[in-house]
Amino acid sequence: MASAALKLAPPLIRKSLLNDRGFREEYGFKTKATIAFESSGFSVQRSELFDAVRVVLAGEGPAELTGVEDRTWNLTNDAPEGELPHLVLSSDQQRLALPDFSFLSGDASTRIRSLEESASDVNLPLSAQEEWRSILVERALEDDEVDTFHSDICDTPIHMERIIRSEITAGESSISSLVPNSRRYYNRLVGAYDGSSSIQDYAVGTGREVFEQLAEWRPYEGFLFSLLLSSHLALTAEINTDHLDREKLEEAFDFLEKHGDMLSRLGAFEVGLRILPDRPEVEPFLLRLVHRIRDDDVEGEAGEFKLFSALFVLVDGELARTHLMAEEPPFYRRLASLAQAALIHRQLVQCGIDYDHFSKWAFNNRAEHYYMQSLADMRTDPRWNPDLAAAPQMQADFFGRITIAGNNFKANIGEGELRDTILADGEQSLIKLCEFPAPYFPGPLEGTENSSTALPDDLTSVIEEQLDSAEVKASSFIALVNSATIFKITSGHAELATKALRLVNYRLANLEDKSQLVGILNGLATVAAVSRNPELADELRILVRRYRRDSQYRFSVEEAMRMSLVASAAREDLMEWREFAGEWLTELAFGELEENEGEALSSHLSALLNSVPELWVSCARADAALQAWCQ
Repeated sequence: MASAALKLAPPLIRKSLLNDRGFREEYGFKTKATIAFESSGFSVQRSELFDAVRVVLAGEGPAELTGVEDRTWNLTNDAPEGELPHLVLSSDQQRLALPDFSFLSGDASTRIRSLEESASDVNLPLSAQEEWRSILVERALEDDEVDTFHSDICDTPIHMERIIRSEITAGESSISSLVPNSRRYYNRLVGAYDGSSSIQDYAVGTGREVFEQLAEWRPYEGFLFSLLLSSHLALTAEINTDHLDREKLEEAFDFLEKHGDMLSRLGAFEVGLRILPDRPEVEPFLLRLVHRIRDDDVEGEAGEFKLFSALFVLVDGELARTHLMAEEPPFYRRLASLAQAALIHRQLVQCGIDYDHFSKWAFNNRAEHYYMQSLADMRTDPRWNPDLAAAPQMQADFFGRITIAGNNFKANIGEGELRDTILADGEQSLIKLCEFPAPYFPGPLEGTENSSTALPDDLTSVIEEQLDSAEVKASSFIALVNSATIFKITSGHAELATKALRLVNYRLANLEDKSQLVGILNGLATVAAVSRNPELADELRILVRRYRRDSQYRFSVEEAMRMSLVASAAREDLMEWREFAGEWLTELAFGELEENEGEALSSHLSALLNSVPELWVSCARADAALQAWCQ
């Protein structure tokens, strides 16, 4: 009966149950697995291979195996005496080296030694080591436990780094290998989520623990892995270099300059500038790291920021699609996404692949899931929107952080090119090369934080004068919308915009063109979100409806969908957000759709519903209408 019921279960549930040893034992299921060595064409039943391994490890001589293709192979241990077993399969002139199967040995000391070497090699967490040690000190692993052990080893950043580099070199990369569907893996990459409400709290808690453990594991490699978590200055402030001697520290900075990823270069600069008085050996590298960041051809075919941006979109979009971190706040998922993107980026740099081709592939595969998830995230993180992950903005964000570091540690910087580049305003300075206000926008992990910078008095006066006037026109809103993500916007500022929209009867006078209209509407949506002002969101919905029907300024349904979701973030409560967003999206779905707008809206809505299943309650009619439209 259990077998019949299992056949009716969905594939993922069936696989999960069959992987559960307790379930198999309770209902008498036995697994029959086949191990295939693809490069040789050799396949064999798992039980036969492991039995042969046990014979060889027991010192009972070579073992003979016959594969499913009826070819005979000999299994031998070619390791010198005193070394861990080195198992080799041979047939005619062909030889295959097997992975380490020492945990199948009857000798406890061999099993424990193998565990210790494997654990050290991949930095397996102590808790996992102790779990396996408690088994291996008593007995060898059973067949079903071997895959579980290997899975534990594989769910480590060190192992994943090797796999990614190997597959990229072989031209066999896939989303599933680049973005592991394993929560355990990401816990080991960035630390397990600890309930922190902000990245600052996380940095001084779990972040610090992660860095300390990496330093204890292997100082040099640990430092390089720590820098994958350089997505916020609160994290790099916790990275310590006391465990590195002069030679290793210089080696690490040299590696990052020549073969590192962009995120780690930024982190290395921030760390290096902080420790400069005590570690002057890093000074020559700091300017070169800044040059690598400053001089990147962002939009060019070899642009590293374009590659990093696309990788972030790929990873974050895949994590959104799989719901792997659906219960955690967005900053934690983005921390993991940026770290994994940096890890992949570092391998691509070392492999010398075509950045432009890989960037297009990565972006095209998961951009929709990334974008819809990020818009939904604005309910809790209203100050960061998905467009801020574009390559030029990422570079500007890096410029901003370098400048902040320069100001924080100004006393550490002597006169010269480094100081001129990051603090002065010469032709090649960061300030001169980056257009205001891009360096001052919030970063990916800062969406929940209210800006601590109050609106300057003169700007407040301009906003009030323009909006509290009898002659409000399109340009009257520009000062407010340009301030929304930089300065602290209060509900009072949003109320001025609300009254102004009512005053002009939802028609913006003296519009220059459609792009100005779309910019103002997106900006007002952001004002509503960051000020948590539902009234402005309500008025904006009327304004968007009016211009969606305008023959001169009509904009796409995709642009309208973005405005609706950004404005919906004015309502932080999930139920209120669900109802408002659902009603607006349903209105768009039942509105006039041109050419391929129905297919586009249907696809975006499906991705959004995948990210936020709660929306089904208010969007079911919209989905049904769009499905019918697409047929």
